[in-house]
Amino acid sequence: MSQVPALSQVSSAPADLKGPPLRRAMSYVTIAWLFGAFWMHAQAGAPLTMFAKTLGLSNFEFGLLAAMPFMAALLSLPASVLIDRTGHRKGIFMVALYLNRLLWIPIALVPMWIVLYGGENHAPWAIFAFLAFFFLMHAGQCVGGPAWISWMADVIPDRVRGRYFARRRQLGIFTGIPAALLAGWALDRYCGHGQSERTILITCSVIFIVAAAVGLVDVFLFHFVPHRPVMKAKQPVIQMLLHPLKNRRFVWFSACTAILWFAVAGQGQFVSKFLIDHLKISSTQVQMIVLVVPLLTQLVVLPIWGRAIDRYGKKPAMMTGMLGIVPVGAGWCLMNSGHVWPGYLLASCGAAFWTGVEVANFNMVLELSGTDADGNHGGTAYVAINLVIVNIAGMAGGIFYGSIAEALTDFQWVSGIAWLAPMSFYEVLFAVSAVLRLAAFLPLLRVHEPEARPTFDLMRFMAGNLYNNVAGAVLLPVRLIRRDTGEDEAESSKHE
Repeated sequence: MSQVPALSQVSSAPADLKGPPLRRAMSYVTIAWLFGAFWMHAQAGAPLTMFAKTLGLSNFEFGLLAAMPFMAALLSLPASVLIDRTGHRKGIFMVALYLNRLLWIPIALVPMWIVLYGGENHAPWAIFAFLAFFFLMHAGQCVGGPAWISWMADVIPDRVRGRYFARRRQLGIFTGIPAALLAGWALDRYCGHGQSERTILITCSVIFIVAAAVGLVDVFLFHFVPHRPVMKAKQPVIQMLLHPLKNRRFVWFSACTAILWFAVAGQGQFVSKFLIDHLKISSTQVQMIVLVVPLLTQLVVLPIWGRAIDRYGKKPAMMTGMLGIVPVGAGWCLMNSGHVWPGYLLASCGAAFWTGVEVANFNMVLELSGTDADGNHGGTAYVAINLVIVNIAGMAGGIFYGSIAEALTDFQWVSGIAWLAPMSFYEVLFAVSAVLRLAAFLPLLRVHEPEARPTFDLMRFMAGNLYNNVAGAVLLPVRLIRRDTGEDEAESSKHE
């Protein structure tokens, strides 16, 4: 009978991971994400929004909630110093991510306990506890993130990174979709119209705790992924952290992503709130629009983006994706017509283009932080500085959108278009986001990638692959009917 190896037996790896050990390590990383995707999509969207709404968060506090992940990311800078000084990427990742998952338990229980047993007079304390634990939870992610990225840069070979991480995310969709739908079903089943705040809080808390338990399995599986030791950094801390800022390519890339994350910060929280408060749709429909439809779209486009990035480069992929998300951002302004179907279309198109941005961005950071062909280790300073720049922008963006929402709470504007309802602060947020997304395109033009091929070639490649995939899916029933008909005719001819 085979046995699981002791943790001490898998805590180190040979200098070069090849053959079966490499394939085994890549399998563990992939399987872990199946549990990670369930954790991430079970608590996102409607459960988190309904929990926060029931606690009584204001529009500004919703913006603050959206800014919390970006605030926590500032901890990636001292984490990067610790990682490069000790070389303990795996250990730091494991501790930080265990805390990240476990903190969902106090997020679920403490605010609920304060509200249910302390009464409405203690609601501000419940909100404070919720935001504080939410910040600490994301802090764990942001401390472990740089360690994980640098670690994976030395585990996953450069030649297959684009395809591997695209396929890994694609497989996570098969657990992410059931998680999102189960959460939506539970909310509709137990938190429908007329249900008490107590029932809503308890239901959301159960969802959070179950998701946390599954998420712990994700972290545990990384015990069995080998860790390639890296040399401890010897240069002074300030010099080490300033080194990425001397790389012009890195600076322009970070400027691009900073503007982009400022533009999209808070959109997830406010889109969910818009769907629940403004359109009054069910939790299952909310989960379908904000999670399930994007995941299904990713299932189609992820392998295409992975091949495109490996073949044409990261910059062309980001340019294509960023151009696509501009009209999608503006399109949410048309959702107040009362029709739900545009939300599914916008969610699908947004996911198709945003996936390209995310995969290209991840591979760019991975390239900068890993070990190159000459043996030079980029270090987690690149990851940390990029995260700090991007997340300061994201934090500012979340607070910016929250402030606009709070200031324009009672705002209404009649467009004069018969089929559109009066515009509210939601449409203002969506329009501002669309303009800023376009502005983020400008610094990207200055990013230099010598190996990249023309962006137009990548667009043609993407269009051709999408057409073939869609046409294949549409014509599949016809092919099956023809095959069955052909088999029947062949069988008849035999009897004749």
